[in-house]
Amino acid sequence: MEMERRIIRATWGYDGNLEPLYEVEDKEDEIRVTFDLPRVRKENVEINTTEDTVEVMAKMSDAVCWERWGSIQKKITFQAFRKQIRLPEPVDPEKASASFKNGILRINLPKVRRKVFIPIE
Repeated sequence: MEMERRIIRATWGYDGNLEPLYEVEDKEDEIRVTFDLPRVRKENVEINTTEDTVEVMAKMSDAVCWERWGSIQKKITFQAFRKQIRLPEPVDPEKASASFKNGILRINLPKVRRKVFIPIE
């Protein structure tokens, strides 16, 4: 029963939205985050980002129903994906870009690079 709770917790949030699969790649000059969003159209995707987080919300074109029969019967219907993740390094959200093709969302977030002048005494 505990293992089942862990799997369920990893699959959807308490708000009833599915949590999409995602990957974070830490490149030299940017952070690239890729989300798997099946059953989603480009116009139904919303991305919000700050210097240290990115949040994706996406409505599905058709609902997904999960059923389990056994000692406890459960039936849950999902109509959206939602996930917020903490980024490994600060980024510049004003320069972020995204692309969406065949259910795959890629977000490119340039890292913040500061130059500091150090005087020599």
